[in-house]
This record gives sequence, structure tokens and C-alpha cells, in this order.
Amino acid sequence: MKSSHVFAFLGGALIGATLALLFAPAKGSETREKIKETIDKGVGEIKKEYHKHFPKNQEEGLEA
Repeated sequence: MKSSHVFAFLGGALIGATLALLFAPAKGSETREKIKETIDKGVGEIKKEYHKHFPKNQEEGLEA
């Protein structure tokens, strides 16, 4: 699987999970906490996949 497909899949999953939380009935503070947790988890997964596909950049950091 191409790395671009992996990132697209993970990004879509993150967006889908966030939207599901927004439309689920819950208190606003609970929903915001769930969204934060989901985003943090998704970002961690994306970073893990990125470093798996591009290990050289792991130590150097990302340059703009």
C-alpha cells in the first residue's frame, strides 16, 4: 500500500471519528474531551506511520 493511501485512510478515519463524536448525544464538555482524545490518538497514529515510512526524518525533524 502506498504511503499516500495510508495517510489518506488515517486522515479519513480521524475525521470520521471526530464527526461521529460531534453528532453523538452527550454534554458539551464530554464531547470536547472525546474529540481531544480522538485527535490526539489520530495524530499519534499518523506520526507513527509517517516515521515508519520516512525513518530518516524522525531524528532530523520536519523542515518547512
